[in-house]
Order: sequence, then structure tokens, then C-alpha cells
Amino acid sequence: MNSFDAVIIGAGQAGIATSFLLQQRQISHVVVEKNRAFSEWYGRWDSFHMNTANFMNALPGASVEFAPGASRNAQGTKADAIRYFEAYLSAVDPLLREGVEVVSVRQGSDNTWRVVTEESIYEAQNVVIATGALRHPKIPPIAHQLPEAVPQMHSREYRNPEQIKSAHVLVVGSGSSGVQICAELARSERFDRVTFAVSGVLISPLEIMGIPILPLMKRLGILDLRAKSWLGKRLGKADRGYPTFPPSPKQLANMYGVELVGKVTGIDGSELQCSDGRTVPLESLCVVWCTGFREKHDFIELANRVRAFDASGRPIHDRGVVSAAPGLYFVGLVFQYTLFSQDIYGVGRDAEHVAQHIATRHTVEPSMDTPSGSAQGSG
Repeated sequence: MNSFDAVIIGAGQAGIATSFLLQQRQISHVVVEKNRAFSEWYGRWDSFHMNTANFMNALPGASVEFAPGASRNAQGTKADAIRYFEAYLSAVDPLLREGVEVVSVRQGSDNTWRVVTEESIYEAQNVVIATGALRHPKIPPIAHQLPEAVPQMHSREYRNPEQIKSAHVLVVGSGSSGVQICAELARSERFDRVTFAVSGVLISPLEIMGIPILPLMKRLGILDLRAKSWLGKRLGKADRGYPTFPPSPKQLANMYGVELVGKVTGIDGSELQCSDGRTVPLESLCVVWCTGFREKHDFIELANRVRAFDASGRPIHDRGVVSAAPGLYFVGLVFQYTLFSQDIYGVGRDAEHVAQHIATRHTVEPSMDTPSGSAQGSG
């Protein structure tokens, strides 16, 4: 049995930022990661670029600047992100267990938590779920109705156009991943036909009258807008998806000849049906599902789950603190506190709030057997 004041599950931006802030408060903890630290960033497609400006990409305790030498208003690349995260991991240097999958998180009757992995059990007063918003691909049911002869993949599996051997590609979903992947496929000129099934995601301009939009949003307070505010609720409507930036689907159609269709609604024989009445033939087709991700917390075992999770499985929390399950926390949720909580820009603020809450609880309820001054605990 390994005992700590806290166990952090997930070693992405949310988990490592939380680790840094717990270190500052001398809270003993371990970070458990299923793959490798920041694995979600290593696994993104080759031409990926950030939706946030470089000035927005700063984590607490970082020793280097994001994309040094580049414009602070530019959008960084996958390589920029990986270099930054590798430096951040080195600077924080957490007690990290990589390649360890969590089987269950169990709430004990004695106000403790047990984190059960395939190789060991961790016991702690606090558990931070920092698995982020990009863990579980959301694939529509119609994907399972497609013939086996039609190749398909989720955006999580996509790397570059060379993966696709079909003459016709259908990209489903016009959020950030859909727009970037569709643009790359169309630019490659490898395909006879590229079709884009759009989903009505809001496209924000990069500039207004020559003024970069993201610094302007910062000055106007929009980047720090609380998700539960009136305007925050309107801008963060889940049914429209997370806003993205150009090129818009119409621009892709004009620049590259991409064919635009409505949402995929069904299948009829040898064709996919779309909400605008158009159809997409299945012959020589490959489908790339850019349909986002879903939260999945069924590994958390609680005495009274209905008080801690809503009907859709989302945690009921206040800035990541689950009051119905003392000692259970979340960092990195979509719209956790502000509209940018799931991004690098907002995650540090949420991690700070959670770390301080744990420190207060630690003071009131001393840890089990770990020394109060220890920053790393026993392994």
C-alpha cells in the first residue's frame, strides 16, 4: 500500500500543473499516468496548430516561454507545444508513475480514497482527476453501421494524409480538429474528392479591422469569462461545440474545392444521408470522424454517485471541488470555471483553486502517516 496526501490521475497539463502547486504547499502526492506524460499532445496530427495565441500558453512554475522568439499573438505548432511541455515536466519533476492504468477510484468509509491500478494500490485523503477533455473519442452510432469495406478513423488516430488510401475522404465535424484536418487533406491534392460534413461550430475571426482577436478578447475580459455567467452560458453552448478559428468551411470550399454537406444523419444502401438532403456515396470512401470527445468517469466508485454526478455522467462540482464526495477533485474539465478552463490558459487558475482547497483540508484533517513537510511521499 502506497500512502500519500493526494493522488493525481493524469499527467497532462492539468495534472502536472496541479503537481507543481501541491509541491508549493508541501502536500505529498504522486501522479499516475496511463501512457506517458503529455501523451495527448504527442498523439496529435503532424500539422496540428494551437487555437490559442502564444501569450495564452503559460503554466504555473514554467521555466521557459511558449514558442520563444515567435510573435506572442501567433498560434504555435505541435512541435512548440511538445518542447514547452517537456521543459515544464523537467522543471516540475513530479513523482510520476507512467504506463500505469487506473482500474478504479474507491471512496472509503474512513474519509480516505483508494486508487487501484493494475500493479498497486494508492491510498490518499484526496484524489485529483486530471485526465482532461480528450481521453475518450466520441463516435456516432452510424459509424458502426458502415460496411467493413469503408475505412474510418477518429481524429485521435489521424496523423497525415498518407494514412488514407481511398480516393474520396469525408471529414465529419467542423470543430477545430475537423477544420485543420480537412484543410490539410484538401491541400495535399492526393484525393479526387474531399467532402466536409459541417456541424455549425462558431468560427471566430483571427482579426477585426487588423486587430488580433485574442489580445482584444483578453482586454475585454472574454478570455476570463466565467462559464456560469449569462454571456458565458451563451458562448459555451455545448450543442454548438467549442468555437474555432479560420479557415471556415466556406473558405475551404472556395480555396480548395471542398464539397460541403450537412450533418450525417443516416445510411441508405450505398450512400450516407445528410441533414441538408445531400448524399455521400460509400464507394472509394474513407471517413474521418472529427466528432470530439466525451467525459467518462465510470471508474470512480462512490457511496452515493447520484449526488456527485449528473444524469449525463458529468461531475457536479464548484470549480473542480465535488462537495458530495469530500476529497474528490477535477482539473481540466471543459468550461470548468471559465470558457478556457480546458486550455493551457485557464487550467493553471483551476489547479491553483483545487490545490489550495486540498491544502486547507490537509490542515484541518491531517494526512494519515506521511510526514507533513514531505513534498513527495512514499513510493
